[in-house]
Amino acid sequence: MVKIPQLIYKTVGWLAFALMLTGILFLSSNSTNAQASGQALEISPPVLTLTADPGETVKTRVLIRNVSRTDLVVSGEANDFVAAGEDGTPKVLLEETEKSPYSMKEWIFTPTQLTLVPREIKTMNITIKVPSDASPGGHYGVIRFTGTPPNLEGQGVSLSASLGSLILLSVNGDVTEHLAIDEFSINKSGKSGKIFNSLPLNFVERIKNDGNVHERPGGSIVITNMFNKNVATFSYNPAARYILPGSTRKFEQPVDKTLVANKRLFGKYTAKLTVAYGEGENKTETSTVTFWIIPYKLVTAILILLVGGFFIFRFIIRRYNRYIVRRSNRH
Repeated sequence: MVKIPQLIYKTVGWLAFALMLTGILFLSSNSTNAQASGQALEISPPVLTLTADPGETVKTRVLIRNVSRTDLVVSGEANDFVAAGEDGTPKVLLEETEKSPYSMKEWIFTPTQLTLVPREIKTMNITIKVPSDASPGGHYGVIRFTGTPPNLEGQGVSLSASLGSLILLSVNGDVTEHLAIDEFSINKSGKSGKIFNSLPLNFVERIKNDGNVHERPGGSIVITNMFNKNVATFSYNPAARYILPGSTRKFEQPVDKTLVANKRLFGKYTAKLTVAYGEGENKTETSTVTFWIIPYKLVTAILILLVGGFFIFRFIIRRYNRYIVRRSNRH
C-alpha cells in the first residue's frame, strides 16, 4: 500500500514535469511561429533625421539584416505617419482617406526589392526628392520593409510583419518654432495634489508643439525648499524624444530618494520646469508648481507623544501637589 505523502510527492512531481514539458512545447511553438510570421528583419537606424532645401534631392540609406533561417526578398514601401496619442507612438497612415498635413510619402523612392540570405546585411539606398514648392517645416514619413520567402514572391502572400524606419525631414525656410507647457503637475500613486506624506512622487509634463517643425526639447526640473536651497535637479526628457507639430507629448518622471540630496523632506517645496528648444536651445518656456511634504504618520506619532506627555506631566504635577499638601498638613 502506497503511503499518502509518497503519493502526493509523486503526483506533484508528475504535474511539475507535465507543466515543464508544456512550457517547452509552448516556447518552441512561439519560436517557430515567430520565424514563420516573418519577424525576421532588423533595420538600422530606426529613425532618420534629415534637413533639406526646397527642390533638393537627399540620399540616405538603411541597413537591413536577415535574421531568419531562409532567404528573404525584401521590399520597401513609403507611407505617412502622425503621432497617435500623447506617448509619441507613431500611427502609420495606410488608408488613402487618411491624410497628413505634413505628408512626404510621394517624395520617397526605394529600390524595388533586394534579396538577403540568412544573417546577411545589405544597404537599401533611399532617395528623397523634395519639391521646389515644398512648405517650410517638418514633413514625416515611414519606410516599411517586408521580407518574403522567394517561393512565395509574386503570389500575393506575405508571412512577414512590416518593420519601419521613420523619417523626420525639416525643409528649410520660414519655420515656426513654438512649444507651450499645457500641464506641469505632481501626483503620488496616480492621485494629484499639493500635499504629500513622502517620496516617491511622480512629475507630469504635457508639452504642446504649436510650431510647424518637430522639436526635441531639453531643459530640467529644479526642486528647491522654503529656504531656496536646491534639493534636486533632473531632466524631464533624458531619452531626447521628439514632439511633432500639432501634437502634445506627455513626459513623466518618478522622483525618489535617489534623486534628492536631503533624504528626509519636510515642509514646502517649489519645482520649476524649464523647457529649452529651438536651434541651440535658444528658446525657453517655464512653469512652476509648489507642494508640501508632511509625513502624516510621523506628525501623528509626535502629536500623540506630546498629548500623552502633557497628560502624564499634568498627572505628575497633581500627585506632587497633593504630596506637598499632605506633608504640610502633618506639620
